[in-house]
Parts: sequence; C-alpha cells; structure tokens
Amino acid sequence: MDVRDYLSDDGQVVLALCSALGLRESGGSDAAPFTLSEWNDLEKRIAESSYRQPAELQGCGAGEIEKELGVTPAEAERIARLLGRAGRLAVDLESFFSRGMWALTRRDQGYPARLRDTLKHQAPSVLFGAGEMRLLQTPGVAVVGSRNIDEAGTVFAKRVGAKTVAAGLPVVSGGARGTDRIAMDGAMEADGTAIGALADSLEATVRKEDVRDLLLDERLVLLTPYAPTAGFTVGGAMGRNKLIYGLAEFGVVVSSDFQTGGTWSGAVEALKAGWCPVFVRVGENVPKGNRELLKLGAAELKENQLEKIEHLADWMRAQAQQKTVETDLFGVAQEETGTKRRRRKN
Repeated sequence: MDVRDYLSDDGQVVLALCSALGLRESGGSDAAPFTLSEWNDLEKRIAESSYRQPAELQGCGAGEIEKELGVTPAEAERIARLLGRAGRLAVDLESFFSRGMWALTRRDQGYPARLRDTLKHQAPSVLFGAGEMRLLQTPGVAVVGSRNIDEAGTVFAKRVGAKTVAAGLPVVSGGARGTDRIAMDGAMEADGTAIGALADSLEATVRKEDVRDLLLDERLVLLTPYAPTAGFTVGGAMGRNKLIYGLAEFGVVVSSDFQTGGTWSGAVEALKAGWCPVFVRVGENVPKGNRELLKLGAAELKENQLEKIEHLADWMRAQAQQKTVETDLFGVAQEETGTKRRRRKN
C-alpha cells in the first residue's frame, strides 16, 4: 500500500498539520496539531494567498509563511515545525498502512462527498479508517439508539438493518454495544454492507477476528475522526454522531432517552442542522425520548408498519418529501395568520 493511493500532495500536508501522527510522546517539543476550527481558518488563508493549495507550503520557512499567510510569527513557526516532521510521519504511516488502515483528508478524492457536502466546515479535516473505502461513497441509513434496548427495539433494529440492505444501501452506525451492533448484525446477516463510525480505538477494533473478516470481505468499512489509538470518551462519542448522520441519506432512532445521552443529542443536532431526515420508532412502549423527538420534527416509523414496507429507501424519500410539504404549508399558514392578526390590530 502506497501513501499516494489515498493521500494527495495536499492531503499529506493537511495530515501533517492536523493529526498527531509522527509526533513525539507527550512532553516533547513538537507543535500542537491544528484543530478543525483552526484548520478552517488556515485553509481559507491559503486559498486567498499566492500558495492557493496546501501542498505549496512544503519546503517553506517560517518567515515566508508568515508573510504569505498573514499569520503571527508563532503560528508560522508552528506550521513550519509540523511540516518539518515528514520523516517521522512517513514511518508512522507505513506502520499504519501495513496493518490495513488508511488516512484521508478533506482535500482527497476518496473523502466521502456526502460527508463533505452535508457537514461543510464541520466535516473532519482528517479521517482514519479501515476497509473498502468505496463503501463510503454510497449514502446509507443511520441506525442509532441506546446501548440497553428492550426486545421490541432489538427486533426493530435488526429488521431495519435487513430492510436497508434490501433497499441496496449500507447501514451506518457507531458500532457500539446495543442498537448499533444489532442493526449492523442485521445488515451482515442479510449479506449487506455497513459503515461504522467509531468513537473508540480504530487500531484495537480492527484486531478483532470477526471485524477483520468483514473488512477483508469488503462488507464493512470503519472510520474515525480521532487518532487511531484514541480510546473511548463521551466527548468523542458526541463528536462521532456528526459522521453517522453526515454519511446517511436517512436516520432512524430506535430508542432514545429524553434530554440525555448521545442518541438524544445526536438526533437533536441532526434535526436542527437538517443533515438528513430523521425517523423515530413509534410503538406502545417506546422511551419518552422517541416521542419528544417527533415534536422536534422527526418523522414516524411505526413498529407494525416496518414489515409491510417493501422498499425502505423509497418509502422514506416519499415520507420526507411529504413532511417537507406539510412543514412548508404549516409555515405559510402561520405567516398568513400572523398577518391577519396584525391587520386587525391596525
């Protein structure tokens, strides 16, 4: 595996500036990688400078970078130092690639187009992953929910996974215990494909035998915006939610607590941002969070209705379109009512 199979010249510069690969252990003298917001600002500066492209920064000294980009001397020195660790970065990448993992940046052709287009400036500058990268180019159905799930939710999640496969789409989920794995298992049992957006260590996950087999069979692709060795954190799980919805054409919430937990916060964020239409399981004993998400704009997907749906994606597209029309009509009605009220007052 060659670095140029994945990373363009621009991508190699972005990786050097925005990732911890090739950095010394904590306590060393390396500069800190750029955060996403810092990279967004720097990327704009580069585009507006004579450099135009990130690759043009290679070989430039701090003085030239300061002058061309209009950054402070400290920031110019930081950029030069991060770019100056090319040797160590190459060693880390070689080790990384030898274990079946890869890296992509927002500047690379293989970066998921839907993720970039949906999240825009919130799309991660760097992605690490494993498995068949082409799977990322097909928007899927995001299936999310609580780790602890009841029997009805378990049946529903697995059935959504199978229905997604029947519709020719991959299941997108977080790979965590509970709803995520159940939905992905449903996809695998139906001989489909799945995308796992991880909040846990990519390096540790790919070592698992069952995961390894699916990766080699090109039925599963894993990715994370975090360092490949980074362990699970609550903040990481929250940030990972963006990837799940950003890679999906539709989202399905199987089970959600109310105003707490990653499932709730991720669904609320997706609804507010309009990343994709969000459907919620509706039934007799669903959690309160499910019912409250409907009030925030999610659409219903009834337990007793799922089995009757022949083509899940087509059904969801029709429902999403209908909900958009209803929302627009409701907005017009509200506006007309407000106008009449103002006229009466005058």
